[in-house]
Amino acid sequence: MNTEPTTVLEERLQEDPLFGRHHWDAVAAATLHATPARAWRSYMRRVYLRLLKEWFAEETANYVLKTDLFEEAVTPHYLLADVGPLRIGIDASAVVVRAARERLLKQGFECLFIIGDLRQLPLRPGSVRQILSGSSLDHFPEKADIARSLRQLAQTLPFGGTLVITFDNPHNPVVWVRNHLPFAWLNRLGLVPYYVGATYTQEEARRQIEAAGLTLTDMTVVAHAPRALMIGLVALSERFGWGWLEALVAGFLNRCEALALWPTRFVTGYYLAFRAEKRAAPTQPSAGL
Repeated sequence: MNTEPTTVLEERLQEDPLFGRHHWDAVAAATLHATPARAWRSYMRRVYLRLLKEWFAEETANYVLKTDLFEEAVTPHYLLADVGPLRIGIDASAVVVRAARERLLKQGFECLFIIGDLRQLPLRPGSVRQILSGSSLDHFPEKADIARSLRQLAQTLPFGGTLVITFDNPHNPVVWVRNHLPFAWLNRLGLVPYYVGATYTQEEARRQIEAAGLTLTDMTVVAHAPRALMIGLVALSERFGWGWLEALVAGFLNRCEALALWPTRFVTGYYLAFRAEKRAAPTQPSAGL
């Protein structure tokens, strides 16, 4: 397996002030010194653990890739230790990778850590059996970058491999409004602490996943809690040490995923979630002797 980071797209990331590695270096450093948002991050971990339980096969003999390491860097409520014993984590930010590596090693988890770009993965084709990409591809400014990353992920899977991927849900009116307002305004007001870019509608995601050579096998909508309000209440509870409020918010968050069963799920959910497999092309019938 080639684990040397690529160089061409790394230079592009370094030069881009919006979504490049320097941006994520700064975001990670700021988050490490902010309130830990325990109840919120624990809730989001449970959301993804449910997807892993339902959509991932238990894997012990093959590599599993997680496509960003931000949670591993800034919180103990991370997922990389849950994807399997042969773990690979990749992120464009060296600060994020170092913090994630330090945290996991302290807790006794071994992992292969890579600094790299999802648009040009430094991994051999067919080298990982399963991939978890949790809202990693919706931080590029152009949908062409998402499509390119999808093709790279599909190429990294062998036949029979599985991709579990989520995107910001543009059918949610809060996400739609956020994505149509200037990032600089939202960031200055403290409403959006990091760059959010283009994303896919449900139909666009389906088409692009299939165009990458994958077969869509399942789809859902996850994370139905009102994000800004809940994060604000969690931060307030931690700032003033109000354990009663933190417990109240945690209990409310636990009940929010029941909204996935409602007809309004595409309006309340913050992420579209897809499961796809890389299937071998059917054998062509013989034309005869």
